[in-house]
Order: sequence, then C-alpha cells, then structure tokens
Amino acid sequence: MNEQPLFVRDGPDFSYQRGTVATEEGSEGFRVSVYRHFESSMRIVLCRIPRPLYSLNIYVPTVSANDKGLPHTLEHLIFCGSQRYPSRGYLDALANCNLSTGTNAWTSDDHTCYTLSTASEEALANVLPVYLDHVLHPLLKDEQFVTEVYHYDTTGKEQGVVFSEMVARENGENDLFGINLDRLMFAPKSPYTYMSGGQTAAIAELTNAEIVEYHRKYYDASNITVVITGALSDEFVDVLQRLPRDIVQSAGHSSRAPIDCSLPPADQPRSRHVPFPSVDTDTGSIGFGWRGPPSSDAEAVTAFQMLLEYLADTSSSPLKQRFVERPSPLA
Repeated sequence: MNEQPLFVRDGPDFSYQRGTVATEEGSEGFRVSVYRHFESSMRIVLCRIPRPLYSLNIYVPTVSANDKGLPHTLEHLIFCGSQRYPSRGYLDALANCNLSTGTNAWTSDDHTCYTLSTASEEALANVLPVYLDHVLHPLLKDEQFVTEVYHYDTTGKEQGVVFSEMVARENGENDLFGINLDRLMFAPKSPYTYMSGGQTAAIAELTNAEIVEYHRKYYDASNITVVITGALSDEFVDVLQRLPRDIVQSAGHSSRAPIDCSLPPADQPRSRHVPFPSVDTDTGSIGFGWRGPPSSDAEAVTAFQMLLEYLADTSSSPLKQRFVERPSPLA
C-alpha cells in the first residue's frame, strides 16, 4: 500500500506578479506553488524566483495578551536546542556548513519569523528538517530560561539576554513612540497595545511554565506557514515529502483566530506627549498614523509602502526636501 503523501497541493499554481493562475505555458510572473499538510493546516509555499540565493522563512502567528514578551522569549529559546538535536549551536553550525551565514529571527506584534539564506537548493534541503524541529520541538529547559530570559547574578543584579535587551530598548525614543501610537490607534486589550518584546517589570514575573504553554498553543505545526524562495526545481517537492512525519505532526492546537483590531473608545484622546531620556534636550520627534487596509490586501499594502518610501526614504524625497534639506532645517 502506498503511503499518503505528506503534503498535497493546495490549489493550482499562480503567478506572483499578476496574481493569476499560471498553468498555461508562457504565463508571466514567478510561479508559486502552495502545499498543505495532508492532515492539518500547515502550509509550505514555494516561490520560484530566478536568483542566486535560496531563502527560508518560517512564520508563526503569535500575539500577546500582556507585556511579558512571550513571543520574544520564544524567539531566543528556539535556538537553544531541540528534541532531535539537543546541542545548542548545532543549527547554526549546520547552516554555516551549508553555504549560509547562519539563522536569524524577528518578533512582530502578530507573528514571529525564523529565517535562513543559503546558496544552493541542496543546502536548504539539508537544513530544513533541523530548523523545523527547533521551531516545533524546542527543549525549553529551566536552565535555558535562566540564561536567556531572566535571573539574578551573584551581585543581585537582574540579568538575562531578553531582559537586558529590553532594558536597553524599552525607554528609547523608537520603542516608546511605537507602543504609544499603537495604544492610541487600537482598543485596550488588543494584541497591538502590548509590547511583543516585553517590558522589564513584566518579564521579571514570567515563568518557564508560561513559555512552555505559550509554545504549545501557538507553535503547533497546524499554525505555521513556511515560505521558500529561489530558483527551485520541480524536484524540491520531494524534499517536503521526505520530511520526518513526527516533526510536522500537529497536536491539534489552532491559533489562527482573527486578531482584535477594533477601534479605541470614541472619547479617548487622539494625541499624546511622551517624554523619554536623552542626553540632548533638542532630540525629539513628531509622528502620526492612520488605519490602513487589511494585511490580506497585499496590493494596497505594497502601494502604501511604496508611497511612504517615495515621500521620506532618501534625502531627495519630498518630505526630506521640505523639512531637512534646506538652508534652515526644520528637523
């Protein structure tokens, strides 16, 4: 009896540039194929783009219900070893041996992404199962929590990689501007009103048990989407089918629920003055924001990004010319 394929096609291929089905010969754009795990909602997207590098992005939908920085702490702990590969540093060592500069990750308000770039399809195939095991089956040991997240040193000083990072950031101009703008634009209790990176007072109350439970809820295989780009051959699909079944097996914990993006109360102030520490009393900024299109409207989101880059990205941009590149700069 033939074994059920691990991943099945989730619809026909389509062209990335035009968003049309690219099944006819001569179709324009880069061909994209979407595969779904045969038992769950895990998806792997193959973007065939003619370029020298191959990129891997593993997206996990993660949101915050407090300022303890659970998404951020997991971003760090994922790289401390997995069930199959418990040695810390093994993943990066393997990546370096496979023509890569190493792994990386970032945490946003509504997702966490784990990344890798390498120079060959074979190298990507070598690293993919190991990377997935680290993301889906990390060790999350108590001693790793102590080192990476929070502890007291021998002098009684609060330490930890995550804690120290947020000490350096949480009172900075950029972080204060971002979180306060979000709190003006979204209703209280929305995930966008919390610090996904965490605030130090809340991180000090965090426990490893909370991190383990957060991983169980959000890092189920059914929740993740893997995006792979590069000059992929059609045979790369065989790499997906050979992935160890236990690594990508879902435990049935879905976190793909809609995020609360409701508006703040009508009587809430629409502006706020936020002081921050600085050695220069002339330092400061003014910013504003507005509610844009939904993230599912990729064309509108891309158009807005292009417009903002045009307005303010370089010294020749209109806003820079109007306020900065002038005999008496206003900013």
